[in-house]
Amino acid sequence: MSTRRLAVLVTALAAAVAGCSQGDEDAPTPGQQPGTAQSDTARSYARYVALGDSFAALGPTTAPTSGPAQCLRSTRNYAAVLAEGGDVGELVDVTCGGARTVDMISPQIAGTPPQFDALTGDTDLVTLSIGGNDIGFGAMVGCIFQTPRASEGAPCRDRLERSVTDGLNGLPDRLDDVYAGIRDRSPDARIVTTAYLPLVPDHGGCEFVSGMSPGDVTWTRHVTERINMIVSDAAERAGADVVQPADAAERHACAPAAERYTDFTGVDTGSHPMHPTAAGHRAMAEAVGAVL
Repeated sequence: MSTRRLAVLVTALAAAVAGCSQGDEDAPTPGQQPGTAQSDTARSYARYVALGDSFAALGPTTAPTSGPAQCLRSTRNYAAVLAEGGDVGELVDVTCGGARTVDMISPQIAGTPPQFDALTGDTDLVTLSIGGNDIGFGAMVGCIFQTPRASEGAPCRDRLERSVTDGLNGLPDRLDDVYAGIRDRSPDARIVTTAYLPLVPDHGGCEFVSGMSPGDVTWTRHVTERINMIVSDAAERAGADVVQPADAAERHACAPAAERYTDFTGVDTGSHPMHPTAAGHRAMAEAVGAVL
């Protein structure tokens, strides 16, 4: 990868993943297949609040954004796509790139309310994507982009495993606090948690993966599996639904560009590096809609 292209990708990544942070299987239960029509008896939701991080906030790079510029909150993310359906009324989208669990109750950006301030007693639908930044997703991605491939070993794992593991170990309690906060503010809300779409395939790879150190490929798969297990278990404890498009495992960032739900660089799909594509957001919206 050229020095110029690497610089562009890392700059975009910094904005997408952590640019607005201030201060600082059991597999997830899948939704129905994308494209599944909602039942004629599907419940209608009057006030929908979308909470979360960049996997919820960021959409196609060509789509307009709303809210604070640092959040990169797309008008074509899965919350916006879901709200276009006839069963969802008002959408209040407070997702923001770089968000952590603490940003639910504390301002992430100076002068901007915590995400939980959007929750009200009459909120009847909440979607949530959170946890990746608590474990250091941005640091992992930055390391993978910038570290030359090692034929043996796992330089990014060796550098970051302790902090990532600490983040993973502390995440269940933080997620429990998030769900308790939602229930306290919006006791009648239906909560749907969206699991993290995979970037690296379960097996095999592609040109980008072949440029990673083999040990780091294995470590990345392990971290993705573990965070989704933690997210799924926390949702179950809270009585929330957790969804993932049923074909997500085949729509990783090594799939043909037209089929990808995530992308490593975003160049071929018009998406942000290491984030969901437009197709990924549509599929996630359909997975959420399928359980409503």
